[in-house]
Amino acid sequence: MVVILLPLAIFAGGVKQSSDSVSGTQEIVEIEFWHPNSGLLGDAMTELVDKFNGTIGKEQNIAVKEIYQGKASDVATKLRASLQANRSQDLPDLAQVDATGVMDVRDSAYMVPVQQLAQADAQYSVEDLQPGTVLSMTYKDVLIGMPFNASTILLYYNKDAFREVGLDPDRPPKTLEELAEYAKKLVVTTPDGRTVLRYGFAGVPSSYELVSWIGQQKGVSYITDKRNGHDGNPTRVVFDTEGTLATFLDEWRNVFEQGGLGNLTSDVRQQFIAGKTAMFVISTSSLATVLDSVGDRFEVGVGYLPRVHDEADGGVNIGGGAIFVFENENDPQKAASWEFLKFLTSAETQLFWHQRTGYFPVNLGTYEMDEFKAHLEGNPLFKVAIDQLNASDPRIQSVWWPNSYQAYYEIQNTIIEMLEQQKSTEETVRKLSTVLNGYMQEYNRMNPEL
Repeated sequence: MVVILLPLAIFAGGVKQSSDSVSGTQEIVEIEFWHPNSGLLGDAMTELVDKFNGTIGKEQNIAVKEIYQGKASDVATKLRASLQANRSQDLPDLAQVDATGVMDVRDSAYMVPVQQLAQADAQYSVEDLQPGTVLSMTYKDVLIGMPFNASTILLYYNKDAFREVGLDPDRPPKTLEELAEYAKKLVVTTPDGRTVLRYGFAGVPSSYELVSWIGQQKGVSYITDKRNGHDGNPTRVVFDTEGTLATFLDEWRNVFEQGGLGNLTSDVRQQFIAGKTAMFVISTSSLATVLDSVGDRFEVGVGYLPRVHDEADGGVNIGGGAIFVFENENDPQKAASWEFLKFLTSAETQLFWHQRTGYFPVNLGTYEMDEFKAHLEGNPLFKVAIDQLNASDPRIQSVWWPNSYQAYYEIQNTIIEMLEQQKSTEETVRKLSTVLNGYMQEYNRMNPEL
């Protein structure tokens, strides 16, 4: 693997400011932007692109062409194919990438670190961005992607179901021990007990959830060495020697053994919307969609991700994704791409994006806007995510490791095996450590760090 940061000479002319035409002529600079947004998120993104093209883009002779590329994994797959084949001409100017795809782009010679663009713009300051989001996209002390769709994980629950079984609808479970107790009360079966009509809680932990459930222990902990891959290629898991995975698994086994947990790995959100599970966890970015889909069928509540135990006070990591810039022989000074990035992360745009999706604002200026304060007052569920963010340690980071999707499913399948085949915690930790370490060892043999 060759690690090359594009030289600042590319930006020798500097990033042009909004008062000047990007091209200096009437020629339109077309920027290709790949993203994974669909549904309400897709509608919001299209509206933002149209707004940019009709205002700043029109003034600056920039036209952004948005291309929906499928799920986040599809975006990463298509980027990886072009990067590995050294086909820079097939790359977009910009691409929205989530944490599972960062390993595919972060060391590429064709990836332009956002920090270089920011440093070339004298009128721009990274300090205007929420610090945790900046840290979440920092690799070896360099900001490589522009934070945009930032989120945390929340507990979603059915308040009507809580009332039905005598639980306080304004007090969601705070720990996994309480989650087990709540789920046991909330489960509904047929009279013979053979068929579950409503699970108390549904879902199987993956790397997404483990980043927080492991990270919040012992102050701040990590899944792997190298700070979950933010300081370089991870070489091994550390949750085995530190005991953090075993601690979590023991608590999770208790949730299962209480009888209210459904080991569902797909369509969990739809199960919740249909009233077939009373609780589940998912990103804040699903909040707008869940509320819209549930409508007035029942009252939705959200709470902090339940802690592993009372002493686990680190909080949750910042998830979501960022927008990466690529060198593809278009927009040589990256001036047009930079204008669009600044627009997407402006205080006003981030207010719109937050209201329409549930992602929290990455621009600190948004939090000072009267419109934002009024929005939170009128929509208290959105405020829960903000409060949880502020209560979390920003050092808890998403994991950047190879074979991220295989790791995601390996973790889920091994946890299901532990619960349904009554495997021991020690055996489960050992199996996961062996498989995940194998992924990292193979990757590092083929891609040694310089």
